[in-house]
Amino acid sequence: MSRQTTPLGRPRDPELDEKLMTAALLEYARLGWGAFTMQGVARRAGVGKSALYLRWANKEQLLLDSVESVALTLRVNVDTGSLTGDLTALATALLEHFLDPIGWATLRITIDVTADFIDLQPFQQRIVKSLRTAATGAFSRAVARGEMSPNTAHEPLIESLFGAVLMHTLSRTQQERDHARAYPSEHIGPLVEVIVRSARPMKK
Repeated sequence: MSRQTTPLGRPRDPELDEKLMTAALLEYARLGWGAFTMQGVARRAGVGKSALYLRWANKEQLLLDSVESVALTLRVNVDTGSLTGDLTALATALLEHFLDPIGWATLRITIDVTADFIDLQPFQQRIVKSLRTAATGAFSRAVARGEMSPNTAHEPLIESLFGAVLMHTLSRTQQERDHARAYPSEHIGPLVEVIVRSARPMKK
């Protein structure tokens, strides 16, 4: 799927492009792939379908550009000086990502790809890679600081962290999700502590 080019003589409007791509992700977050249409995106954005088709040939290209340009915002790889601090920063960003409709759209894409509903494997690979990179860096620094044994496998810890934040998000009521947006540390702290305890070297 190649990026759609703009016809000669018709300059792109970056603000309108972003508005359309944001509308696409919000529409996907609400409906998923089965009900995702160019007409629905145009209606949500308050434009005619021609505004979309002048930029993208089909909904696959629109979604690809939307993910690449708008949705992949989780880039947290901060060295706080401790594994607890690093994972807290990452888990907080992940929680906020899942609580945001655009972040939720990326999750729906990965689920739809896994279930073979859509052939959007490049989307899933980009999304998963962006989520794993920060966690791998946090655990690698923890090994260098002696907070974690070099023999401890990173992958189960990464999956445990992401899974815990995801399940926490899914199991909250609307009122609890609003509380999580306002006070993320209260929700993240206990989850991170479990991962950190699992990663600590065993005492001899």
